[in-house]
Amino acid sequence: MLYRRLALEWLLVLLAASLLVGWAAHRSWMQSIDNRLYDLASGWAARTPDERILLIEIDEPSLRALGRWPWPRAIHSALLRRLAEARPRAIGYDVLFLESSPDDRALAEAMRRAAPVIVPALIGRDRLSGVPEELSLPPHPLDEAAQVGIAEVMLDEDGVVRRADTRTPVAGRLAPQMAAMLARRIEPQLAEPKHQPFLLPFAAGENFRHVSFVSVLRGEVPASFLRDKIVLVGATAEGMGDVYPVPVSAGGLMPGVRIQANLLDALLGNRIIRDVPPLWVVLFSLLPTWLLLAAFLQFRPAINLRLAVGMAAGVALLSVAMVPLARLWLPPGAALLGIVVVPMLWGWRRLAAVSQFVRRQAAMLKAEPGIKLHPAARPAMTDRIAQEANQLQDIIGQLRALRLFTTDVIERLPDATVVTDERALIVLANRAADKLLGGDAQGQSIEDFLARVCEGAINDGHRVTLASGETLVMTDAPLSNGGRIVRLADMTDLQRATDEREEVLQFLTHDLRSPHAAILTLLEARPSATSDLVPQGVVERVRTHARHGLRLADDFVQLARARRRPIAPEPVDLCDIAREAVDMVWPKAAERSIRFQDRSDEGELWVMGDQAMLVRAAVNLLDNAVKFAPEGATVAVAVNREGGLVRLMVKGPGPDMPPGRAERPFALYAEGRDVGGRVSVGLGLAFVEATAMRHHGQAHYHHEPGFGATVSITLPLAEED
Repeated sequence: MLYRRLALEWLLVLLAASLLVGWAAHRSWMQSIDNRLYDLASGWAARTPDERILLIEIDEPSLRALGRWPWPRAIHSALLRRLAEARPRAIGYDVLFLESSPDDRALAEAMRRAAPVIVPALIGRDRLSGVPEELSLPPHPLDEAAQVGIAEVMLDEDGVVRRADTRTPVAGRLAPQMAAMLARRIEPQLAEPKHQPFLLPFAAGENFRHVSFVSVLRGEVPASFLRDKIVLVGATAEGMGDVYPVPVSAGGLMPGVRIQANLLDALLGNRIIRDVPPLWVVLFSLLPTWLLLAAFLQFRPAINLRLAVGMAAGVALLSVAMVPLARLWLPPGAALLGIVVVPMLWGWRRLAAVSQFVRRQAAMLKAEPGIKLHPAARPAMTDRIAQEANQLQDIIGQLRALRLFTTDVIERLPDATVVTDERALIVLANRAADKLLGGDAQGQSIEDFLARVCEGAINDGHRVTLASGETLVMTDAPLSNGGRIVRLADMTDLQRATDEREEVLQFLTHDLRSPHAAILTLLEARPSATSDLVPQGVVERVRTHARHGLRLADDFVQLARARRRPIAPEPVDLCDIAREAVDMVWPKAAERSIRFQDRSDEGELWVMGDQAMLVRAAVNLLDNAVKFAPEGATVAVAVNREGGLVRLMVKGPGPDMPPGRAERPFALYAEGRDVGGRVSVGLGLAFVEATAMRHHGQAHYHHEPGFGATVSITLPLAEED
């Protein structure tokens, strides 16, 4: 019973779909889809235009130079005389000369000299039916001097030019196209296309060789460039009205003379595209429908869906590929209609059958002993499919509540936490993760997320130190479905405390011990007999080491404060900071005859920051410049505005840093130069960098051999109040 019903329904769907698709193919119901696909294919079918074709365009420069249209016929006569001197193979003059003019004889004489010349006539059509009724020819002197054709275009139902023919019946005779006349003039053995009208493979008008009308008229175009060419003269300037819609692949709009050029190129190169006969179109449209219906009896719905999608893509690709490969157009619209309609009809019939089967099985189970059917969640829905849908809806509701609970738990975690699926895509991310990324992390891959978060960071196993100074520790936990839970815990404070402890230990074991050990060594070296008398040189050396130790201790304390103590930003004039720092360093500079040169911008440059920290940073920069500069040198100080930033720069002559130190000039306890007993251990520059970073800026170092070092800090410019 079920098999017989299946076979009957299959035959009914086959009959209905075949009638629908066959009639749609015969009546061209899917013409709009066919046109869009052909427009795409025609661009692929276009080739490089024939080099013999040359367009002389009445363009905007020509109108500006020669005046508004229409031009006197003397201008056209002058152009034809120029062309006659160059001796082209043939001339198609796509300009209507319908009214008589005193200059007609001169124009006719110019046409005879440039012969062969073909000019267009105007087709008069019936206003209602559009049927050609009469042919308006050029005046008497011109129709004798030149051959007369037509330059008509054929518009499809959507108003786009895709087709052409070589002749048009007008008043009982066939009027030839101007392009066809030119083609036969060049190649007399050229055969007339059997099927008319035919499709054109449009090439963009700019692909044809073209020159401006006024350039040829003025003699700017060499005669050798025009010799033996097939010349088409016509209007391409905007506003002249001779523009028609063409396929988008050819530019969307095209002047009539370029359409004639495409027709001429297609005829000369035998590149016309023919329509497949209607019978073959119908069979081609029915074949996918029959194949799909046969597949419905063999495969599962998921496979049938993929088969339908693949078949639709294959039909479209075949139709499009036949245009450039075989120069045949096989409209695929009706076949695509069948591929869409057949699954809908078959799915509707199968769903109806399944619904009936479910109802019958429910009635049979209800009569079985010991079977209790639970009432539906919503009694208003009485059919079995609706009850199953309600049960599924209840389950989904429970899952949604569980997911919301899980999401809320993850959302409130203080650390950045993301959950990925088996494809490594983030399906859940809390606020901390979004804040860390600077955007919505959900939907991104975990690799992209980590790459963006850790961009410019230093990776040490699971510990990541960001460019901003934050330290994150990453933990990873796999899920049973192939996903992962990735957590980035903020360990910045703990890491900073650890780093500072290490720095203190390093400081205490190295830099502070060295000068004090030197003091003890000098004291022990005194002769016992002269214990009350200490040489003056020894005293000075003790004093030097003591001062060095005190300065190191002070710099270390200031650096620790700069890194950790809170900052209450206030408006500070950086120019004033620079001047104050110069005053503080001036006594030391004067002892060594070092001068300061102010290169700052005029006025005030305000930043938001801590004045004491900024003053000390500037003093450190100036102190280093004075310490390492030779006596009598000049140190430049500048505060300049650079866009939304302010740069405080100190530049002075002096030696470059050692190679290891030059790579990280602001590192703590890095190796420094010893110039005249003045040694650098890096605390001053480290304080400068810490000050810049605490003020959301950067510190920079650059050494130019022979000119000295430049150290600067850039800070954000304060907003105007």
